[in-house]
Amino acid sequence: MTQYITACIDGQHYSKAVVDLAAWTARRLDTPLKLLHVLDKDRYQADSQLSGTIGLGSREALLKELSELDEKRSKLEIQHSKALLNDLESLVTDTGVPAVVKQQLHGHLVETLLELEPEIRVLVLGKSGELHQQDAKAIGSQLESVVRAFSTHTLIANGDFSEPAEYLLAFDGSETSQKLVQKAIDTPLLKGMACHLVMVEDADNKRDAFESAAETLSNAGINVTKVCLTGSVGSAILQYQQEKSIGMIVMGAYGHSKLRQFFVGSNTTRLLVDATVPMLLIR
Repeated sequence: MTQYITACIDGQHYSKAVVDLAAWTARRLDTPLKLLHVLDKDRYQADSQLSGTIGLGSREALLKELSELDEKRSKLEIQHSKALLNDLESLVTDTGVPAVVKQQLHGHLVETLLELEPEIRVLVLGKSGELHQQDAKAIGSQLESVVRAFSTHTLIANGDFSEPAEYLLAFDGSETSQKLVQKAIDTPLLKGMACHLVMVEDADNKRDAFESAAETLSNAGINVTKVCLTGSVGSAILQYQQEKSIGMIVMGAYGHSKLRQFFVGSNTTRLLVDATVPMLLIR
């Protein structure tokens, strides 16, 4: 089965950033790129309750008119989707991407992606979708559900994309984050990039794990800068990333319980909201 770097398109606000990030990923991994637009099949369904208080004949006429409007709107959505995919395809033509395919599907985003998961090597999403495209601080309503459900690496586009030379690896001293270090080493996407291993220190007993992680990265041939910060986790990480102009933030995403903890008043939510560089959530 052919695997793809799958760029999930929703509206236009983050579409270019998503495609630029996905194309860079496809080139680094020498993997075909798929541009995917999922049209929500429930989005434009008519509400028959609107006509529940009027006469039967009038209601039937109204429902017929609503049905015709829905059909017309659906056709326009399909045409718009095709035009959007064609425009985005033109952005990556002759940029060294191994191959580009386009796919338009109808359904629910999470369910559709889970069905396609076996063919997805890396999923690329925008931080916010069409409904939040005017709000740079918003997180797409389905992003949390996708990340919780998915079991492959996910890249989140947070703004205009520039190719990163370095990445910030968020480390908290836990067994999970120690596994994350090895996964970062094994991830071809990060090969050849310098690493800033960053821990927001809140307990002395994490120091040994932090030093061990830095040594593991160094022994793998990675240029490592190790940094212990203080303060609020999200604020400290973002401030350091911005001061050093680091082009990517890397964090772990493992089980449902971990992600549930992450997304409820968590550090990951804070980073997703405020970050302006791509975030790689490693499985």
